[in-house]
This record gives sequence, C-alpha cells and structure tokens, in this order.
Amino acid sequence: MITLYSGLVVKQPLVETLIPVFEAERTEAVETTFEPTTVLLQRMAEGARPDLLLGVTSSLEQTAAQGLLDPETITEVAVSAVGFARLADSPAPANAGTEAFLDYLLGARAVAYTLSGASGLHFMEQMRRRDLLGRIDERAVRFETGLTAEAVVDGRADVAIQQVSELRSVPGAHVVEPIPHELQSYGRFAIAARPDAPQAALDFIALLTSDRARAAFAEVGLSAP
Repeated sequence: MITLYSGLVVKQPLVETLIPVFEAERTEAVETTFEPTTVLLQRMAEGARPDLLLGVTSSLEQTAAQGLLDPETITEVAVSAVGFARLADSPAPANAGTEAFLDYLLGARAVAYTLSGASGLHFMEQMRRRDLLGRIDERAVRFETGLTAEAVVDGRADVAIQQVSELRSVPGAHVVEPIPHELQSYGRFAIAARPDAPQAALDFIALLTSDRARAAFAEVGLSAP
C-alpha cells in the first residue's frame, strides 16, 4: 500500500478514474487523505509522513527544502482557476467584468468560501483589498475545509467560491464559471514523493503525467501545466 496526501482540487479525477486504474494494474492499494494543502502541511509538520503529497507547487518546493520530500520527484500535474458556482435557474452577474461580479457578490443572499484552501485565502485577500470582506462576511457561509458548492446545492448560499474542479465535483444542478481575470488566481499543482518512497509511489507519479491523467483532469476543468 502507498499513502497519498492530496488537495481537494484533484479529488474527483483521482477517486473516479486514476486511483482505480492504478490499483487495477498493480497489487498496491492507494490510501488517500484529501484536505486543503495547508491542512496537509500542518499534519506533516506534526509528524505525518505520507509516501506522496499532491498540492500547491510552491508548498511542495518548500516542503522539499525541509527534507520531507525528494525535490527530484516534484512533478507538476495540473493548473486550476478559481471559479464560482450558482444554481442553474438563479441570477448571474450582469456581465463578465470585475465590477459586475463584485456587485453580484454583494447582492447575493450568502457567499460560501473556505478559510483554509488556496482559493478561499485568495478570495479573502481580493475582497479585503477592496474593503468588501466585512460586508460579504455579514452573511457568508465559511468552510474550514470541504466543498463550498454544497452550500449552493442545499440552499445555504447563492454563490460558492472555490477551484473550478472542486466546484464541479459536487453533484447537483449548478453552473460553474471562472471568476473575472482581474480577480483570478491560477494555481499550479504538483505531486512529489518522500525520500526513499517505494517504487509504487514513483509509478503513481508517472501515471499522473500520462495522457489518461490529462484527459481525466481536463474533464473537471483542470489544464495541463
């Protein structure tokens, strides 16, 4: 068995396609933990030592510098954009511009976002720069971790902010679109193995660079690096 710590951004293609393919072709199982990169790094700081870590590229580079990952194994696998989700029959922004999107957020009954994920941290910073975070937080649905589009589907919020792939992974009749370019953050995600990881871990990294993996990532809105 190999152990994988992974960010939520690639959960759907890993669980539905790539891990089953890997396990079907080999004898090793993959034990997974899915959390925001910040949470996974905290667990490693507390002593956890997974065979593989998949998360924000810059965080993996910093972790490798600490000796917890083999820098030679760091491999970028996907690029993600921040998006927003809404119900299919709900109002949309007036146009694709930044001001129209900000007005849309301020007019929403509630906006859902995460407090620990890269998309949530970026969203808070963008709103803080514009002195809008306090107004949005008056009726926000804030997630410590998890998938924010669940709050749109179950009616707690009108709008959810998160990585496009994470928003799309939630079942339900909701629409997912990227946020305006001026507010955007394109996250680069990589995978790396710990020092002396088993060969199976290195083989899993190779799978994530295959055409099969690129197709699985593209289906949920992730681009090739």
